[in-house]
Amino acid sequence: MELYLLFRAAQSGDEESILKLYDKFLPKIKKCSRNLNYETAETDIVIRFLEFIKNTDFSALNSKCDGVVVNYTNKFFINTYLNLLKNHKSKIQYIYLDDENTFINDVPYYDEIDDFENAYLSHLTELQKKIIILKYVYGYSDNEIANRLQISRQAVNRAKNRGLNTIKETICEIK
Repeated sequence: MELYLLFRAAQSGDEESILKLYDKFLPKIKKCSRNLNYETAETDIVIRFLEFIKNTDFSALNSKCDGVVVNYTNKFFINTYLNLLKNHKSKIQYIYLDDENTFINDVPYYDEIDDFENAYLSHLTELQKKIIILKYVYGYSDNEIANRLQISRQAVNRAKNRGLNTIKETICEIK
């Protein structure tokens, strides 16, 4: 209920409530803007978030509890991300994994990603490659990756760290 009241206060023009909401959802804003991979992505998301705060009728929600409000707001971020992605078809590279978590080979790659993949990712094991892509391209947490790959969080962390060390060593060898 506290989040609902915060949104309502922000709608009535309370700047402190707006700042609290911004601070609360800043990690989500940063994650979306990082994944969009264009210079003004964060600004675009913040503007749309402010419009969302101003224009959304939160009284229409079935429940006013924080969980419902957070889920509703997360759906806003997902939709905003997808809309901005469509509008800014920049050099975002998609590396796809199918349902069995294996790489799909017929996806076209941009040249820069090909260079990166050939120079660095080719030195990794399949598991390390999957984990690094899920973590740093898709933005999954270690727990989400563990659930998706059906391994422990510790195994994810260990493979990620070994993969990053391999990439660092490869970079040092190339230079």
